[in-house]
Amino acid sequence: MKYLRKTIYAFAISLLTVSAPVLTYAQPARFGQEVSENKYILNYLQRVADESGAPGVSATVSVNGRIVFSGGVGFSDLDNRVPQTGKTVHNIGSVSKAVAVIAIMQLEERGLLSLDDEIQKYLPYFPKKQKPVTIKHILTHTSGIRHYAAKDNDNFGLKRMRHYDDFEEATRIFRDDSLLFDPGTHFSYSSYASNLMHGIVEKVTGLNFEEYMKRNIWQPAGMLATWFDVPSRVIPNRGKGYVRDKNGIIINPDYEDTSYKYAGGGIIASSEDMVKLALALNDGLLLKPETIAKMYTPYFEKNEKSVRPVKSATVIPQWQGLIWFVGKDGAGRNWYGHSGTVKGTRCFIMNYPKENLIIAIQANIGSIKIDEYAQLLAQMYLSEDKSAKKK
Repeated sequence: MKYLRKTIYAFAISLLTVSAPVLTYAQPARFGQEVSENKYILNYLQRVADESGAPGVSATVSVNGRIVFSGGVGFSDLDNRVPQTGKTVHNIGSVSKAVAVIAIMQLEERGLLSLDDEIQKYLPYFPKKQKPVTIKHILTHTSGIRHYAAKDNDNFGLKRMRHYDDFEEATRIFRDDSLLFDPGTHFSYSSYASNLMHGIVEKVTGLNFEEYMKRNIWQPAGMLATWFDVPSRVIPNRGKGYVRDKNGIIINPDYEDTSYKYAGGGIIASSEDMVKLALALNDGLLLKPETIAKMYTPYFEKNEKSVRPVKSATVIPQWQGLIWFVGKDGAGRNWYGHSGTVKGTRCFIMNYPKENLIIAIQANIGSIKIDEYAQLLAQMYLSEDKSAKKK
């Protein structure tokens, strides 16, 4: 507790005057601490908001299988001055990938597909390339399928503004383009490749992708505030994202319908639901331990295999699992997580299974260094015991 107080106090002493309401959602205290300790986390979130200019910031923390904090500061909707809380629902961007891959791993666990299968086995409309592209390639971002490009905004961005009721039609945005490299030879992050999980799940199960996710992942995990980001839907506690214009003024982001990328970046959830996802994984409710171990395996260090490696002595090593990021903190503790960025929102989920710690943080500004803030939040809850220092 002294470590937690000392660490958080160091962040809190430099806070600016709070101009937006600060809200907390009452939860059991950590290791018997008083609920008033939550104010230190709220002060930290306020600092995140002050430094980043985010209208709202929220977070949820689980320790030893129990949610010990869920709260937020600022506003989830500036037009209507709606407070941001741990129940605020935002698009989680590429954290959608970390959710969708669980469906793929469930199907592999049941023997309904193999990660070594070529994608055309399930997506016959996807053109054959110079070398075979497998499911494992798309899960490790080594497929050679491109990421977003400027041409995707041709015709006034209509490709991203229109609604796609059929997944096959959405793949026409990118599927005829040449691969960037032979599959397996390099790492290049690709949301378009990740989107293909949508079509694979539908082909194997015969179910609508969202229906499969509800039955097999969201409901078993208790994620009752998680949906596909369909603009026409009325979603309780839905927040809004924001960006800055060239003069630094906060404005609404360009309109985007994420129906072309539900698996790659089109799921909405609260920070509470993101934590519930990791809790369900840790408790073995969604996948067997050996399947989770395969998903979390560090297959390669991303910068070493990257098409465009960063040449800097300060680059922090980070490994690629099956969609999930694999990292180590300064004390050598392993964490598994993913970041998300879309439509003026950013989020991060970070799971320390050995330490029984899970954190999720969301902010509704597109330019925030969310990974750094997530790490700092996690460190507030990590004790400096001897076991934690072992490599």
